[in-house]
Amino acid sequence: MILPLPTLLCGALLGAVLWSATLSADPVASRWSSITFADDRHIKTEIADTPAQRALGLMYRETLGENQGMLFVYPDSDIRYVWMKNTLLALDIVFLNENGIIVSMLPNLAPCSQQYCPIYPSKAVARYMLEVNAGFIDKHQLKTGQEVIIDYRH
Repeated sequence: MILPLPTLLCGALLGAVLWSATLSADPVASRWSSITFADDRHIKTEIADTPAQRALGLMYRETLGENQGMLFVYPDSDIRYVWMKNTLLALDIVFLNENGIIVSMLPNLAPCSQQYCPIYPSKAVARYMLEVNAGFIDKHQLKTGQEVIIDYRH
């Protein structure tokens, strides 16, 4: 099968970003923040605030602690997209606006090891995207409109 040039270029660009992110990934250099939910539950979140960190996300991770997640920080508010390509864990995705209000959620996204994986959009503009273990949304009864406290520093 011959793929169109734009598809090949897009794949090559994504591969280069992921490869460079993997080379520069240093677990010691990871930055962490915390998020507090309405039920006063705190979780520790790894920060992904560069394009390379956001592209890599939780890909290839085999475990994620019960009270851990990854907080994707964007420079602006927009519709956000997520895919589960090379993600080994089922995840819940929580989208937050610049004020820490939950604006959209995607529960129980399954891992995807296929060549083509679905892309899931947020239902509203978001500044932050939080990835946590699947089941977190239901377990903690998260609802759109709830406020969370994000302890994030540049």
